[in-house]
Amino acid sequence: MSPSHVAIFAGLAAASLAMGAGRLVLWLLNRDRRRIKNRLAGDSRDRVDALLGRSVVRQNVPGDLPAFARRSRFLQRLHRRLASVRPESDLRRLLMFCAAGGLAVSTIVLMLTDSLLIAAACGGPTAYIPIAIVNSRYRRRQKLLADQLPDALDFLSRVLRAGHSLSTGIQTMGEELPAPIGEEFRHCYGQHSLGQSLESALRDMVARIESPDFAFFVTAVLIQRQTGGDLTEVLSNISSMIRGRVRLQQHVKAVTAEGRMTGYILTAFPAVLLGITWVLNPAYAGVLFNTDTGRIMLGAAFGLQLLGLVVIHRIVTVRV
Repeated sequence: MSPSHVAIFAGLAAASLAMGAGRLVLWLLNRDRRRIKNRLAGDSRDRVDALLGRSVVRQNVPGDLPAFARRSRFLQRLHRRLASVRPESDLRRLLMFCAAGGLAVSTIVLMLTDSLLIAAACGGPTAYIPIAIVNSRYRRRQKLLADQLPDALDFLSRVLRAGHSLSTGIQTMGEELPAPIGEEFRHCYGQHSLGQSLESALRDMVARIESPDFAFFVTAVLIQRQTGGDLTEVLSNISSMIRGRVRLQQHVKAVTAEGRMTGYILTAFPAVLLGITWVLNPAYAGVLFNTDTGRIMLGAAFGLQLLGLVVIHRIVTVRV
């Protein structure tokens, strides 16, 4: 390892130690203040949590967003998604975990390969892994909410036909429907119970979920409350429309399955072939890693493979 790499490693280690020591000192200094604050706020917080539940309560308010994240749309979106999938988590903790993971992998790869380029190429994707996990769980939750919404609208329609009010119907949905859609309606009714108007609570729910189907539902409710009309029939029509769109999405997914599989195979084939060649004849495959021309060819091949995967994904992706 060259002296410059030793200096870089020492600087990264010193920065990590300083960061950890700083957080420890702040935690020790604020321990008494935190204990008093929790003791004074315990009773009222318990009552609020009982009404709102554990779904995006404190993390969703603007004042709880870190100051450094308010200028970035990416961090704001990540903050909302993290609050949806893990309400007890914190954006600062997630970003520190990403930085620590990427830094650790980059340092280890730098020590093993003595190459800053390879270390950066390995550390960057590693740092993004926690964010990718949050996005994956968020998309899974969004899909589950979309699948549950038609049944939820039918349930609300039956409650309204029985003579109950809309607020009572939303309360019943929060109590009877399974998670995650039951949690969202329970949170919506909790906001309304604490003094927020029902219209504002429904708009907040749309902002949290970010789904066009929920936007259709809330828009129909808001228009009906202003102009009147049969809300139960509107809800039944929206439910039928959503079910039809889901069936169309499933049909499109089945039709484009061959294209997606082709993309996966074409993307994985060069990497698999390179691995087999490396095992059978390391000297032959080592030309790609040990010479400048080989590294250039390897980088160009990786970029073209990535471009092909993006193009195939755009071709087989049909928005319904």
